[in-house]
Amino acid sequence: MLEILFIRHGETDWNKNRRIMGGRPVPLNREGIKQAEETAKSLDSIEIKAVYTSPLKRTIQTARILAKGRSVRVVEVPELVEIDYGDWVGKTFDEVSRYPAFKLYHTNPAKAQAPRGERMKDVWQRGVRWVEMMRKEHRKGRIMAVSHADVIKVILTHYMNLDLNEMLRMRIDNAAVSILWLNGKSSGVFGINCHTNLEKVFSRTDQLYPLPNSTKK
Repeated sequence: MLEILFIRHGETDWNKNRRIMGGRPVPLNREGIKQAEETAKSLDSIEIKAVYTSPLKRTIQTARILAKGRSVRVVEVPELVEIDYGDWVGKTFDEVSRYPAFKLYHTNPAKAQAPRGERMKDVWQRGVRWVEMMRKEHRKGRIMAVSHADVIKVILTHYMNLDLNEMLRMRIDNAAVSILWLNGKSSGVFGINCHTNLEKVFSRTDQLYPLPNSTKK
């Protein structure tokens, strides 16, 4: 069985100020570094085969903190990058909240697209494509994937066999861990937005029975 630990990057000043980052090279702030260190500590006893990350500064910083002390290298992959928010990048959520496209984003993300930005469906496709690559490459063990809230949401939605719009029902905090496991053609989500007592979560995963195949075709 392969487990993928999806971890959102730590906090940035732009997160704190509710400003849309997109692909901007925004670094972690002091709190974000602390969050990543706390998550790394909670996962200290968990064996990790590989660490993958979105190629943005905040995710790379988080991934390096998580990988510290482990004999693994941090691999940057474009499929895990933040959604391209187009013309919204640099603006605050309050500034774009009046736009019809932004309202659609929070009511029907399956049809949402920021002006000159990326469609949520495209994010879903690249995210799932990467997971299926990992299913073939690793087959068993545990790997980390450091990414962004919406990217993590669309991937988890897919492997729970839910409509893409159901991503609105999820919350993914900074440095939180969500767990996807893949067993042959079967898949399941074992945790969403986990923060503490992670060692207890992982101590139970080997006791799970195989799930029927829940992957969308």
